[in-house]
Amino acid sequence: MDFVVSKVAMSICALLVVSVLGGVLGNDVLFRKTGELDGILNDLSIILETSLWSGCEGNTNWHVPFLSDGENVDISVCDVEFSAKAGERSAVLRPACDVHTWLWNGSALNRTSVEALDSNAPSISTCSGRVLEIRIQVVAFENQNRLFAFIGT
Repeated sequence: MDFVVSKVAMSICALLVVSVLGGVLGNDVLFRKTGELDGILNDLSIILETSLWSGCEGNTNWHVPFLSDGENVDISVCDVEFSAKAGERSAVLRPACDVHTWLWNGSALNRTSVEALDSNAPSISTCSGRVLEIRIQVVAFENQNRLFAFIGT
């Protein structure tokens, strides 16, 4: 009888261990896709902010990466936030600086015209393997020269 009880107890313990490990090592732990999406958006934000805060004009190309398991990442940029999506997971980040998705035509701008251009500009969408171009440009803004950050494909 003790033999049967010990086998049942060992089986129950094994099932408990499997269920605990199954919960700990769920779908998102080995390949932390949500964490990876946050990291991808942080990388984009850091490159944008570093380029802008360098104080000079320039262009930088940023290649949209794949996730560690090879899954495709879709990136979307609008004037107030970056978003990334892979499968059913998504992440959103608001950069510390303003980013614009419209092209500057060389005209003098003020706060009202920039807000109108931002609200009418389409969001930029791309995916893994493609390139986002970050342009830092001196723009005539309210009778001063000011650096603006633009993103395009």
